[in-house]
Amino acid sequence: MILEKLRACWAFSPTVDRNVALVEGFLKGKSFADLAQEHSPSKLRVRQIIEKADRLVGGGILTKAEPSKASPRSDFMVDYPYVWNLAEMHRLGSVTPHHFFAELERAGSLERLVDKMKRLPWRAPTTRELARLVWLRGRGESPWPAMKRSSVAIVEPSCPVDHPDRGLQCQLALEPAFQQLAERAAESGWTENEIAYALLELAGARLKSNSANCETERANAAAAPHKVRKNRFACKGRRRTRPRT
Repeated sequence: MILEKLRACWAFSPTVDRNVALVEGFLKGKSFADLAQEHSPSKLRVRQIIEKADRLVGGGILTKAEPSKASPRSDFMVDYPYVWNLAEMHRLGSVTPHHFFAELERAGSLERLVDKMKRLPWRAPTTRELARLVWLRGRGESPWPAMKRSSVAIVEPSCPVDHPDRGLQCQLALEPAFQQLAERAAESGWTENEIAYALLELAGARLKSNSANCETERANAAAAPHKVRKNRFACKGRRRTRPRT
């Protein structure tokens, strides 16, 4: 049961199989050092993973499991294993399921969570939409209308790539979508400074990624002719040898 809970908690994590194998090995009596040698991570990282697993399932791995009135979050993750697929299918983001299960744990049941969100319709729109989808899947009816998706269209460029006003035209085309994104983030509880800084950091990361890709392409393009010339000269340098008679 513990391993099943952990698989539900870690969901689509790329290391879920390794992490579950570490916990399984620890439960069978293997030491941190043995597990580190067997699965490659450091001894400290193995300890951190197992400690986190113990917290996720409410004890029973490193510490003694104590009964609690409130169901641990892992129980809800086992009860609703399809939440991650729903979030991915409806493009609600990879963080939204975590917020959903946190809210579900506080509420104590899906019914109470839905009642709470009916009274507070302006809070956390993506978490609210995920709760609606989970309710719809289980009950066959929607507790409230679906979340409105962005309908802002991006205007296509009307000038060539080397035109001096193309950058300004791109800014004007993106401004409506930018404003809507900032407004949605503010509605979710983020401050204006946090939103502006996050967008700036994302733009900088995208610029760095584009620059790195361009450098790689240029390096590959420069290396390709050199390889061709080298192979051609190598072929010219070969001499045919006649078989001795």
